[in-house]
Amino acid sequence: MRKRREKGQALVEAALGLPILLILLLGAYASTRTAILRSRAESASFTEALRIGRNLPGIERDLSRSILPAGETVDVRSDREGKSRLLPAPFPLLAGRTAAAAEVRYPWREIGNPRWLATANILQKTELHADCWGKATSSGKSVRRWIQGVILLGAIR
Repeated sequence: MRKRREKGQALVEAALGLPILLILLLGAYASTRTAILRSRAESASFTEALRIGRNLPGIERDLSRSILPAGETVDVRSDREGKSRLLPAPFPLLAGRTAAAAEVRYPWREIGNPRWLATANILQKTELHADCWGKATSSGKSVRRWIQGVILLGAIR
């Protein structure tokens, strides 16, 4: 009689423990996948901000595909936010402040897109000071004029 009770107890323990184990595994999967997507979004937003700051053409579509292969739920955008002081006070303000954002909406398709599991919404913003000092940029012209003025004053002395 005692063995029958132990067999039933093991069955109840397995019935109670298995769903808890599955929930823990799903949580580990979701948090790991979200961390990977956040890391990819951060890399993409930094890359886009740097490219825009250096006056290079945007590669938003390729960056979207680098985060998720389909790329339809990823939005990479960038913007210039005005001038900033990159050099000490005597130098002019330079046009080098850029910002970029990567937004990912991930509906968990590989596990059947369950309605009870919320869609992962990740918004990764990056702001940095990158400047292109080429001849055609406003920063390049400002620095060039400033240096020419210093050289001219030195020549006059």
